[in-house]
Amino acid sequence: MSEVQGQQRYQVLKHKYVGLGREHTTQEEWLSNVHRDTYHSLQAHSGLLEYLALAQGSSSKRQTKIQLIKKMDQNKSRPNES
Repeated sequence: MSEVQGQQRYQVLKHKYVGLGREHTTQEEWLSNVHRDTYHSLQAHSGLLEYLALAQGSSSKRQTKIQLIKKMDQNKSRPNES
């Protein structure tokens, strides 16, 4: 694969997967995006949410979902604080 093809493929993936970041994305910003995406995925999938609630000894899936949403919000505001 030529360098031009590799760059074009990277641009397509970067457009498709926003989480890849940009040239100026810091490690902390990227890590915050990964954490936020993980929390979103866990709260959006009923089976994963139930598993997590049981593993944490939580009283309900709803309570666990609320905790995950709060963590997503905390991670979103963290990079702006510094």
